[in-house]
Amino acid sequence: MNNGEVALVGCDSYDRELVEEKVSEAIELLGGPGEMVGKGSRVFIKVNALRASEPASCVTTHPEVVRALVRTLQPVTRDIVIGDSPGGPYGRTFLKRILDKAGFSGVAEDTGVEINYDTSVSRVTVPLANRVKSIALCGAMVDADHLISVSKYKTHLLVNVTGTIKNLFGAVPGIAKFTYHSRFSRPNDFADLLVDVLLAADPDFHLVDAIQGMDGNGPSQGEVKKMGVIAAGRDALTVDAVMMNLIGHDMDKNLALNSAMARGLCPDKLSEIALLGESIEALSVDGFRMPMKKDITTLVPEFLMKRFGNLVSVRPQILPEKCTGCRKCSDICPQEAISIESGTARINYRSCIKCYCCHELCDYDAVSLRRPLLMKVAGIR
Repeated sequence: MNNGEVALVGCDSYDRELVEEKVSEAIELLGGPGEMVGKGSRVFIKVNALRASEPASCVTTHPEVVRALVRTLQPVTRDIVIGDSPGGPYGRTFLKRILDKAGFSGVAEDTGVEINYDTSVSRVTVPLANRVKSIALCGAMVDADHLISVSKYKTHLLVNVTGTIKNLFGAVPGIAKFTYHSRFSRPNDFADLLVDVLLAADPDFHLVDAIQGMDGNGPSQGEVKKMGVIAAGRDALTVDAVMMNLIGHDMDKNLALNSAMARGLCPDKLSEIALLGESIEALSVDGFRMPMKKDITTLVPEFLMKRFGNLVSVRPQILPEKCTGCRKCSDICPQEAISIESGTARINYRSCIKCYCCHELCDYDAVSLRRPLLMKVAGIR
């Protein structure tokens, strides 16, 4: 992996001038934009554009952070493109709707950079693979001279945290993501896959929007959490390690980071990481809540999970009063476990693998979470 230095900078609002100052400061701590990208090189800024949501919802990377990054890079190169591959059909109409709503199209228009509508796909060999020897990635990300990831710091129902590692799963094009959810349905297996995707995408730099994040049952239906932090670094793993210490949780609670540590790809001690800028103590975030507890499922053998899984794991549940019957959840379900009956989604729990894609991507928040009986009896929230 790359240089393990991590820069931390406090930033308490999305005021444009303040964000530009703080993003520039974080990048300067790491050597400046000329150390990140080559003169005149093509740069792909990979944002988190999970779904069509307003910036204030904290579901997506805030556009002011992206704008600040673009402005910081433009003295070195003007060849910059902003994009992502959200879960769903990887086509121009779908991408435009999401990128417009999240504010990224406005950033491109104001700064003179491009929005990516290139939907080509490239197959990439995965170095040091554990789960997949090669993987299909978005061609425009692969072809760029530099790939920069700008993640939104949130919780995630399956792997606990959406940080720098998880953000790179957006390099997998469109509905191909759901195939991997089906193949690697258990949390630890999926976390291991995320590390493989990170290695394949091989990003050059990471910027974390943690000015406001999301805790609880993220990545789309959690609670907005004021954090006041911008983090940056060349290595996703060390940036995620520092962020876990910042929110006061053990590093292994980030399941993807835990997989990387088990593979010897990342230091397992904060003392081995070079911190620049402000201290973790000065910027520490109190009361950051992890998703609804489901760790018991990682300890139950697979043959028992298939038979008794509904007794020990959180499961998605349709809210009929919110469901519009739009079919998005049915279309994206990797197991085809959701059907539309009388204008309302229905889940076949015999087929459901609890990947939570329906909960994550529903535009109407019509999918809630139901705690199983054993969790209620045991008093597990």
